[in-house]
Amino acid sequence: MLVPDWIYSRIPLIWLSIGLLFLFIGLVAGPDFRYFYPYLLMSAICLSRALYIYQCRRKFHRRNRIAFLNETQVIDRNRR
Repeated sequence: MLVPDWIYSRIPLIWLSIGLLFLFIGLVAGPDFRYFYPYLLMSAICLSRALYIYQCRRKFHRRNRIAFLNETQVIDRNRR
């Protein structure tokens, strides 16, 4: 299944938003909340997934980037 480009480019941001939402809800509810630790665990999973996707895409795009050689020759006219 193909995902539209506008969704595909924002997937790490979606994972990051979900992770921050879980973290915020867990911290606001406090340790007395029954699902406090599962919320913190889900936030850690979502945040690490966002970081993993971002790093994989960065590595992939860096590998596919065309390297150009931009060397400049400096000619020293005072040198004899």
